[in-house]
Amino acid sequence: MANIVLADQSAAVRRAAKFLFESLGHSVEVARCGVETLELVQGMAPDLVIVDTRLEGFEGTALVEAIRVLRDCRQPCVFFVAENGSPMAVRSALDAGADDYLIKPFDRDIVSFKMAQARARGRLVERPHAPRFVQDNSNSWRFRTFGKAV
Repeated sequence: MANIVLADQSAAVRRAAKFLFESLGHSVEVARCGVETLELVQGMAPDLVIVDTRLEGFEGTALVEAIRVLRDCRQPCVFFVAENGSPMAVRSALDAGADDYLIKPFDRDIVSFKMAQARARGRLVERPHAPRFVQDNSNSWRFRTFGKAV
């Protein structure tokens, strides 16, 4: 299970993509703009960041470049997303530091394949989640594993 930060301006795309990645067993946090994405990357140290080509505050591949120059956090695997799969657009994303490229709309099989490729190349390293003690409604403490702090 990967911790994923998903950045897209469109609420509909964020909902659909979050549902897709969660159905594949991953934990997803969403961001609406580039600044919010950078804050999540620094705060969460995600395994994978999925970045849309058009985000408020960052145009094109600028957010990928900004993620790659962060020094005080773990460098995540980055997938760049666009509606255009032209060779020039793919090359631009990879040159900016993206590990791979996805085209909208997302296809479950292609997403699974791309994530498997990133794992095989050693770029997507999923860290196990630390177990935490949580109190449930019965006022007793139980040992559970969660993807983020509760």
